Amino acid sequence: MDNLISQLFSHHQYIPHGHCYLWQPSLLWLHIISDGLIAIAYFSIPIILLYFIRQRKDMPFQGIVILFGTFILSCGTTHVFSIITLWIPIYWLSGAIKSFTAMISLYTAIALIPIVPKALALRSPYELEVLNCELESKIKEKETAEKIIRQLNEQLESRVKQRTAELEQINRKLQVEVKERENAENALRENQRFTQRIADLTPNLLYIYDLIDNKTVYCNRFITEILGYTLPEIKQMKADIFSCLIHPDDQDKMKQYRQRCMNLRDDSYLEIECRLKDSQNNWHWIQTRKTVFSRTPEQKSKQILTIASDITLKKETELSIKKVNQQLAERVKELEDRTQEMILLGEMTDFLQACLSISEAETTLSDLLKPIFPDFSGAVFTLKASRDLLELVASWGDSVNTNNIISPDQCWGLRRGTSHLGKTHSPNLYCHHIQESESIGNTICVPMIAQGDTLGLLYLHSGSVEVITPSQKRLAEAISKQIAISLANLKLRETLQYQSFRDPLTGLFNRRYLDASIDREFHRVVRENKPLGIIMVDVDHFKQFNDTFGHDAGDIVLKRIGTFLQENVRQSDIACRFGGEEFTIILPHASLENAIERAEQLRLGIKQLHIQYGNQSLGLITVSLGVSAFPNHGENPRELLQNADLALYQAKEQGRDRVISVDLIR
Repeated sequence: MDNLISQLFSHHQYIPHGHCYLWQPSLLWLHIISDGLIAIAYFSIPIILLYFIRQRKDMPFQGIVILFGTFILSCGTTHVFSIITLWIPIYWLSGAIKSFTAMISLYTAIALIPIVPKALALRSPYELEVLNCELESKIKEKETAEKIIRQLNEQLESRVKQRTAELEQINRKLQVEVKERENAENALRENQRFTQRIADLTPNLLYIYDLIDNKTVYCNRFITEILGYTLPEIKQMKADIFSCLIHPDDQDKMKQYRQRCMNLRDDSYLEIECRLKDSQNNWHWIQTRKTVFSRTPEQKSKQILTIASDITLKKETELSIKKVNQQLAERVKELEDRTQEMILLGEMTDFLQACLSISEAETTLSDLLKPIFPDFSGAVFTLKASRDLLELVASWGDSVNTNNIISPDQCWGLRRGTSHLGKTHSPNLYCHHIQESESIGNTICVPMIAQGDTLGLLYLHSGSVEVITPSQKRLAEAISKQIAISLANLKLRETLQYQSFRDPLTGLFNRRYLDASIDREFHRVVRENKPLGIIMVDVDHFKQFNDTFGHDAGDIVLKRIGTFLQENVRQSDIACRFGGEEFTIILPHASLENAIERAEQLRLGIKQLHIQYGNQSLGLITVSLGVSAFPNHGENPRELLQNADLALYQAKEQGRDRVISVDLIR
């Protein structure tokens, strides 16, 4: 350990870092000032972060902020040692600090990885603000209800204090009278009178029931105010009023409660909440407290004293608060569902915008739409070019329940130009393209319309008996509109791409596409060490032909030759119109011999064409062809084209209607 510490602080084996700068003052001060300012900045940042964390203790991810501050602090220390080593060559200590900085940097980078998903999952300030507004509204309602309850409780406490004060005063009077009177009988009657008065004035139901005789011994007048029954009606009841009037759902609880009352001690009581039916068949929530009022000589419970109060208003308030909380939870869940739908809609839009063609987009639709409509089976139809049929291009789910090819007349949605719902209770309003079955379920057809043009149909089917909700309908319409816009953009892109790379007369690729393709194909065959053939084609006597038959007839000849070339080249070959009556064919992986053979086949095939302009035959059409090949006749694409053009010129010089390769003119 001593050797390690000695080595860390040793500076006799090395020269100071300033030697590297030849002790030039201007250069030294430049590095000193730069490293000093960087160190000051690095040391200031952790102080600011520490102050921010202490002020905002609720800030998430405090650990990573502290770790990030440590990393910045260590970076500042390395710059301080960069200044020190200018004069004192303690490179081991400087290297150790840089190693610590590297480790804390790596650890900070690794620690950031699991935090990124959590940070992305945090709600946006706008969402939190909306939820806070709704929550504040509900809290205000709850606070209003609690304020009412507090007012009632304060009133009740005030009345209790008032009654307590009255009772205390009565008791004092009673004690004075007891002392003044020596007759025990008069004292007992006075006591009974005051007890009766207390029972009558107590703002709660006071009730004594005899378990042995099964009858009501006493009930104060508040039974009438709370439940509406008169005292004679109560006494006529053959059983405990709680057994006669209790709600069916509370009977089992009351039986257990009554059994526990049999075993109560004198200084204890039981409390329960239950519902009782009043004389108007309305239910009241009652809070009761029961205790043993008297016992038999065997110390068994004989009479039970019950004190009950009406808590219906309190219960209704609690239920109202619970309902409000439940509605708030449902609203939050609905907002979360809408947010998830918007996320999936955004992902679908990104995928469709990234597609390069309509066919590629159609292959992705089933996988993109299935998570958006997990409870539905569905299909996407696109309108054919003939605009008289729609073809199924994507589907998902187990029971799509529709034909694969439909006509616009078979769908109410397409005929009406708007969304159409098919419901089980309206079987005659199902679209005609839906296959009949015992239980079709609920369906929705949404036309895919973009810029006023109908491009297809989005069809959804649910086997559930539950109807399609308005939110599901709105989501389907939004998805349909987005698919239509994406397909319209792809269609426009393909049209523009076709027009930019195709010759409008012959349908072959144009000169621009030739220039791009020959460079690409040349580099590919060079990389793969393969040959490349080039054929230049020119229509013989084409100017004379135009002068004789006219330019319209000449266009027909060029168009017919273009069609012939498209039909008689490989899929990998590239046939282009070079200009005027000249054509160029690129043959990837074709040797010179293969290219000459293919040129001869094309020459003979074109010679056998029978072309008419109106009712007039245009006669025999011949072509001259020049052939070159890589690597025989050029080291770059331009040389190959020039050599093939020279061979073509030689073929025309030798009498036309023939194939000449570059080898034959050398």
